[in-house]
Amino acid sequence: MKRTLLLPIAFLGLLSLGAYRSLRYEDEAERFLAEGLSLNDVAEASPPAEAGSFPAQWINGADCSTEPKMQVHAYDADTYILRQSKCEIFEAPFLYLLFGDDKVLLMDTGANNATPIWDNVYEVIRGWLAANGKSSIDLIVAHTHSHFDHVQGDPQFVGKPFVKRIVPLGLPDIISFWGFLDYPNDVQTIDLGNRVIDVLGTPGHLNGSVTLYDRDTHLLLTGDIVYPGHLFVFSALDWPDFVTSIRRLVNWAATHPVEYVLGCHIEMSADPGGSFAYGTQVHPNEHVLQFRPDILLKVYAAASAMGNQPACRIFDEFVIHPVYLCGIFWNG
Repeated sequence: MKRTLLLPIAFLGLLSLGAYRSLRYEDEAERFLAEGLSLNDVAEASPPAEAGSFPAQWINGADCSTEPKMQVHAYDADTYILRQSKCEIFEAPFLYLLFGDDKVLLMDTGANNATPIWDNVYEVIRGWLAANGKSSIDLIVAHTHSHFDHVQGDPQFVGKPFVKRIVPLGLPDIISFWGFLDYPNDVQTIDLGNRVIDVLGTPGHLNGSVTLYDRDTHLLLTGDIVYPGHLFVFSALDWPDFVTSIRRLVNWAATHPVEYVLGCHIEMSADPGGSFAYGTQVHPNEHVLQFRPDILLKVYAAASAMGNQPACRIFDEFVIHPVYLCGIFWNG
């Protein structure tokens, strides 16, 4: 009798040991912080098949007589990053153009409709088609979120060649287009043709915001919820969503290797804690665009430590900025 009980007891013991880690913490975000783990290590254990590149410097408003209206950079042969000039608009947002075999996805259209945004996108598409021996591709215009500085160029794309769809800005349209069944809790995908993009709901900066994860490049496109700058939270009601969304991104990066986190603005200098106030026209010594994934842990640790009482605070690489407490122009 004692011997027959030994195997079940031992088996249950092994199960208990295996389950101990998962039962000890609520989720991966909590575990990574508690155990001092690194999302960078997750990324380095599973690097993308091919690495991309960034320019030595982005246009930063230093010389409007020579600075182009948009800077276009090929991260790789199928991924383009475009920055609108600060001479065009102080927001200087970044746009992302992702090519698959069948579709090309443009995320955001910029902050100043006078900038030739369509012309620049069109030239990139023409070059890509020529390089790939194709004559056409379906262009989908979507948005990380619907704030003015991400959607002003939409009218330029109406009725233009290749444009298959411009996603409307209303929350029901956003949810319907991406296919969310329980926004922001479920994760959806879009297949551009041998290039699958995962889509996560990340409200907190604005309801309807999304973050994209590219399975090919391992890039995480975070819009305005994580970037080197002022992480604006506009109302007290948005604060819990902000913290939850950052936690969601940490959990994602813990199980999906993230090579870089790329947002849509730069508002920090390369000096730790050097932040540019909202509306600044020139960014000397600007911080790089790209973050390694551990930035998600840093933002989450900072935000979650504030609990239900957030504060306006400048960190080395970002600013927690609840606008409803200190105003949009606060800079320390």
